[in-house]
Amino acid sequence: MRALKFLLIFLFISGYAISQERNVLRLNLQQAQQYALEHNKSLKNVRTDVAISKQKFRQAIAQGLPQISGSMDYTNFFNYEIEFSFGGGNNTPNIDFTKLDEGDFQILSFLQQTMGSGPTTIKMKNSSTAKVQATQLIFSGQYITGIQLAKIGQMLADMNVVKSEIDVRESVISMYYLGLLTNKSIELIEANIQNLRQTQVKTEALFKAGMIEDTDLEQLQMSILVLETTKNNLLRNSELNKNILKFQLGIDEDIDIELTEDFDNIINNIDISTLLVEQFDASQNITMQMLEKQEELTRKMVDLERWSFAPTIAAVYNRNIKIVKTDFDMTPVNLVAFSMSVPIFSSGLRQSKLEQRKLEYYQFQNNKDIFKDQLQMQEKQLRYNLKSALEQFENQKKNLELAQRVYDKTEFKFSQGVATGFQLTQANSSLLQAQSSYISAAMELLQAKLKFDKLLNKI
Repeated sequence: MRALKFLLIFLFISGYAISQERNVLRLNLQQAQQYALEHNKSLKNVRTDVAISKQKFRQAIAQGLPQISGSMDYTNFFNYEIEFSFGGGNNTPNIDFTKLDEGDFQILSFLQQTMGSGPTTIKMKNSSTAKVQATQLIFSGQYITGIQLAKIGQMLADMNVVKSEIDVRESVISMYYLGLLTNKSIELIEANIQNLRQTQVKTEALFKAGMIEDTDLEQLQMSILVLETTKNNLLRNSELNKNILKFQLGIDEDIDIELTEDFDNIINNIDISTLLVEQFDASQNITMQMLEKQEELTRKMVDLERWSFAPTIAAVYNRNIKIVKTDFDMTPVNLVAFSMSVPIFSSGLRQSKLEQRKLEYYQFQNNKDIFKDQLQMQEKQLRYNLKSALEQFENQKKNLELAQRVYDKTEFKFSQGVATGFQLTQANSSLLQAQSSYISAAMELLQAKLKFDKLLNKI
C-alpha cells in the first residue's frame, strides 16, 4: 500500500514537472471556449456584478425590515445648581390653574409640595443614559417598488453574464479561426518553398548542362526569397494572434498554446445548408431579452414616482435606561411612537417627475421597437452575407485546384526544358494568389457563419 502511494506521488510530480517543462497548453476549439469561460478576466468582473446585484437586492429588502440602534451618553454638570421659587415675594408666578390639564396640574402640585413656597435649589448631578431604539416601516409604496427594481436589476446582471459569455465565445472562436488560417497559410507557403527548392536543384543541373539560361535560375531564387519573407511575416502574425488569444483565454504570458484543430476538417464539416433554413426569432436574442427587462425596469420607475403621492407610515420604540440618575428626571423608560408622512403640495414637482418618467418609458418602448426592426434587417443581411461567402469560397476552391494543376504542368514542362523560368515563376505567382484568395474566402465564410450563429444564439 505504501509502495502504491509512493508511486502515485512520483507519477504526479513527474507529470507536473513534464507539463512545467513543456509549458504548452493544447486546446481544441471547444476546450478553448470552455477555458475562456472559466478564466477570462472580464467575465470574472461580470460575474462579480451578479454578486453585487444580490447584495443590492438584500439592501433594498433590509430597508423595510426592523432597524435597531443603541446609544449611550454621559453628562457632567460640574455641580451646577438650579434655583426654583413658588409663592411669596414679588416673583410668585400668576398661574391660572383652571387652564392646566390633569398632568400639568399634578406636576405643578408635586413641585410645590417638594420645594415649598420659598426659593429651592436643585443641584444638577451627573447623568448617564443607555438607549435602544427600534424602528419599523409599516407602509411605503416606494419601498415595495424599490424591491422590485432591485430584483429586476439582479435579473439584468444574470442576463449580462450570458451576453458576455456569448461575446467571449465569439471572440475566442474568431481568433482561433484566424490562428488556424495563419497556420494553413504558413503550411502552403512552406510547401511552395519546398517545391521551388526541388525545382531549383533541377534547374541548376540544367544550367550546368547548358540547357537553360542563368536568368531562369535567378528568377527561381527571387521567388524563394519572396516566399521566405512572406513566411516570416506570417510567423510573426501567428505569434501576435496567439498573444491575443491568450489574453482572451486568461493565460499567462509564459505559457504557450497549441491549436489542435485541423483547418481542413473545420472547413469540410461546415453545414451551411442546415444553418440557412433556420428561422430567426428576435425574442430569443439575448440583447432583445435584456431590453425587455430594461423596459420593465423603466415601467417600474413610473410606478415609483406614482407612489411619491402616497403616505409613508413608520413606528418607533425607544427603551431608555438611566445608569446614573439626577434628582429631577422626567425621561420615560419606554416610548412608542407612530408617524405618518403625507405629501400635500409640491408646486407640481412630483407631477413633473411622474410625467418625465412616463415620457422616458414611451421613449424606451420606441427604442426597443427600433432595435427589433434592426435585428430583422441584420438577420436578412447576415443570411445574404453567408450565402455570398459560401459561393465565393466554392469559386476560390475551384480556382485553387485549377491554379495547382497549371503550376504542376508548367513545372513539368520546365523540368523538360519546354517552359521558361519566367513561365514557371508566373505559374507560381498565380498559385500563390489563388491560395491567398482561398484563405481569405475561407475566413470570410467562417466569420459570416460565426456572426449568423451568434444572431441565432447557436454559439
